[in-house]
Amino acid sequence: MKNRIKDYRKRMKFSQEDLARLTHVSRQTINAIENDKYDPELALAFKLARFLDVTVDELFDYQNRKKEDDVLWCSKYHCELWEQQSDTGSLA
Repeated sequence: MKNRIKDYRKRMKFSQEDLARLTHVSRQTINAIENDKYDPELALAFKLARFLDVTVDELFDYQNRKKEDDVLWCSKYHCELWEQQSDTGSLA
């Protein structure tokens, strides 16, 4: 997922190490998030937003997800609903 952590971090004059220390993760984790190699868990996303003085929505771009991810999720969801309906005779 695309993010603006590096931009906001620099605006606050934090190094990766500073932000890592504040959020209790490694510098490597901050680097991986900034380079779109790792999507943080929700708790970490909120910590990052708090220390960078922005909202989670300002920090992360959810619209940049691949369409295939949405299709796969929807397919899985509908398959689960179909299986539940088949097992019980109605939607759960």
